[in-house]
Amino acid sequence: MINLRAAFERVTGTGRAGRSEADTATMWTTPYAWRTSDGVYVGHNGEVWMYRTVRLSPMKWEDPEQQLTLAAPLARLLGDLGGTSRQPMGGLATLSNNRVVHLISITWDDLVTPPRENSEELRTYQAGAFGFLAPKRVLFVGVQLRSSLRGRAGRRGGSNGSVLKAVTELVKESVIDEVPDLANYAKDKEHISAIFDRADAQPPTRQELDQLESWYNLGRGPDAVIEELPTRLAVTGIGEIEMAAVMSFDHPVMPSPQAQWALDAISHPGDAPHVISVRAELEPPNLTRARARRAQRRIMNNMEEERKTQDLEKVELSETFQQAKEVEDYLAGSNQPMLANCSLIMAREVGDATQTYMEFLEQQYGIQMKALEHRQIQALEETLPCSSIRVNPFLQDLNVPMVSHAGLQSFSDLGDDAGVFGGLIDPDGTPFFVDPLGAPRKNLPPVFGIFGDPGSGKTFFAQSMATQAALNGLPVMFVNPKGGDSLYGMVDYVQSLGISADRISMSALEDSPGAFDPFRYAPPTIAAEIANVHILSALDDSRDGLSLSERLALGSGLKRGALNGARCVWDALKYVPGEDADRVRSLVEQQMEASSMFSLGIALKPLPRLDVSQRLTLVDFDRDLGLPEGKTPSEYSVSERIALAAVRLVIRASLEILIANRSGVLIVDEAWTFLSQAEGLASLQRISREGRSLNILPVFLTQRIADVVTKDLESYLSRVLVLKLNEKKEAETALGLCGLQPTSQRLAQVREFGPLPPEDGRPARWARGIFRDLAGRHAQVVLGPTPPDAAEAYSTNPEDRRRREERRVERERAERAEYEAAVAAAADGEAEPVTSGEPVTSAEPVTSAPAGDWNDTWFAG
Repeated sequence: MINLRAAFERVTGTGRAGRSEADTATMWTTPYAWRTSDGVYVGHNGEVWMYRTVRLSPMKWEDPEQQLTLAAPLARLLGDLGGTSRQPMGGLATLSNNRVVHLISITWDDLVTPPRENSEELRTYQAGAFGFLAPKRVLFVGVQLRSSLRGRAGRRGGSNGSVLKAVTELVKESVIDEVPDLANYAKDKEHISAIFDRADAQPPTRQELDQLESWYNLGRGPDAVIEELPTRLAVTGIGEIEMAAVMSFDHPVMPSPQAQWALDAISHPGDAPHVISVRAELEPPNLTRARARRAQRRIMNNMEEERKTQDLEKVELSETFQQAKEVEDYLAGSNQPMLANCSLIMAREVGDATQTYMEFLEQQYGIQMKALEHRQIQALEETLPCSSIRVNPFLQDLNVPMVSHAGLQSFSDLGDDAGVFGGLIDPDGTPFFVDPLGAPRKNLPPVFGIFGDPGSGKTFFAQSMATQAALNGLPVMFVNPKGGDSLYGMVDYVQSLGISADRISMSALEDSPGAFDPFRYAPPTIAAEIANVHILSALDDSRDGLSLSERLALGSGLKRGALNGARCVWDALKYVPGEDADRVRSLVEQQMEASSMFSLGIALKPLPRLDVSQRLTLVDFDRDLGLPEGKTPSEYSVSERIALAAVRLVIRASLEILIANRSGVLIVDEAWTFLSQAEGLASLQRISREGRSLNILPVFLTQRIADVVTKDLESYLSRVLVLKLNEKKEAETALGLCGLQPTSQRLAQVREFGPLPPEDGRPARWARGIFRDLAGRHAQVVLGPTPPDAAEAYSTNPEDRRRREERRVERERAERAEYEAAVAAAADGEAEPVTSGEPVTSAEPVTSAPAGDWNDTWFAG
């Protein structure tokens, strides 16, 4: 005979969970019997639950206002769900029906692997740095659904005949069908789905559902051998898990966003809980307020009775009365529900932490916790979907912000899905990536700004970006104006990976006028503008430079030459009009004779057009240029103006070449040389305007931030990385560009961000910084790990440089000996002669090009 009472409890969701069915002695390994692919669970107890996941964001390093903004969606979601709690009818609380919810945060470790979207070459490179575990996290919000049958029964006054008939029909259908009939839950499911959709809550993925169902077994299914010990569970092949419950909150008031107790718990070093489970009823605020008023009246009656009997007043009664008064006052101005009968369970993997997260929560927030003795397996089941077990004896009444603003939705999710590996994000240690084409795809400003002092790690990081972008198939131009600080090691390393790369030494071009003549790489009218700026940078001196009429004539003549088909600057100068023409050309010619840096931008005859032919090109200013330091433009000497003009010319040439290529990465060190001039900002405006079609990522590195920052520059920055900065003014400006408040605490952190070498048994420390991604999210990051051979190649340490140079010289000596041996063999008739126009074959890559052949090795005409 069918047990109609049990059937009624199952289909209406009023049954209690159990590990077996009393009538049949059937044993179940999980409290749920069936689920859909989108997160709807049906329990053996007849309960039906819907689970969705909410968006996670990095919260730890955001400003307080942003932390409140990030916490608000969860608070609104709980408030909307609380609005579905049914108010008591006729003043009878027993006829109310609070919405039951289950919030559960689950963290698990997964092997870090290169993104599939990356090229095979880049994946191989990144695999040398990966191989470690990093956490993943998901926050579920589960809601117990209501059966419409139960509602109809209540409205009809509980007509047993109609209810039993409906139940009988449902049981018959359930016996016939293997799939449960959820038709009676469809209306409530639709209502709750709409609330979830407004909160942007998503259906769980397959992996997330696996974690929800068997987090204790790493999401590999419920079949696990578990031995229950008094205060922990021993899971075969996993380790020992301790289930603990929150006993009390000693601080009745915990202001947001400072009280992020959940965030601090799940990021606690050593023994952070993998699971935080919150089960509660969403009680309407008027009911909670009524309970608070009843508590006040009860306490007042007790206190009045003590006064009548002349007993001493108990202090705890006064404190309890005050707390009840504070609760009522809060609820009087709030429309949020309360989390009534709230059970908080946390699970951690038992380790050797010197301070447990429970001790930390007690000291920092006054949260008392206790391991659940002899109730570990029941506590585990309480965390699973459809469980009605409530093993926690320490139930709480919490307002929504106590949970929504605790940091449950915090996770170090920063950066892009694929591309260049940048490092690890604090506090969770998850990897972040920079997609060089991410900003153009999203029509966002193009520039990535990296700010830091010398030795802060910015050049190391830039070399890593350049290498990875080249491995991913993008052309990369790296301009290094720091004389005597060559990045030859990066070029050698990239070549060793089988990627075409070359280093252009500026000293090798001193005898080649016009190497960067604008007509070689830019459209004619733009070439005329670039040439005009370059010439005026050297000759526009108020003391002995060009007069106003001569400056006007120069600009007009260059533009006229461009429109009339000039193919080099010297040809365009022939179109300078009027009586000023001879003096202008004479001054230009004299300056070319006086400065090889100036002559880089002026070709005497048309030269082949420049285009990309190498995957990675390093333009090295391999001697000290004498760039101005600590001066205003009016104080620059002629040589300093020419040095700046040469650097700007090379940067602009590299940018125009990539624009013509319609794809690529431009990396510029000492970027203040480019950004401090209106021409540089105009170039960025052009990239921003054309945006997606250009597919270019400009990366600018500088320590002189305050000198170049303008409102225009801020509007072009889509990503920012702030590294070590000692100067307060520079650090404040950099943090402002990052979109963060320059608090004293942050300024102190920025001063300590630099890398540290190993010392006295202490391992080396990677460089750190604060990163802002395309979505405007912020977090502290560490710039590592890096494949060991790459780290050695990128190092700017003098000893590492010396070793690299010795290996390079030895390699070139071997190549020269091989070449000479081949020539000698040809002379003896043992092999065909090797002519000077044929390449020398070698097992090792050629690391530099002869000065006269740089056009063929760097650019293709």
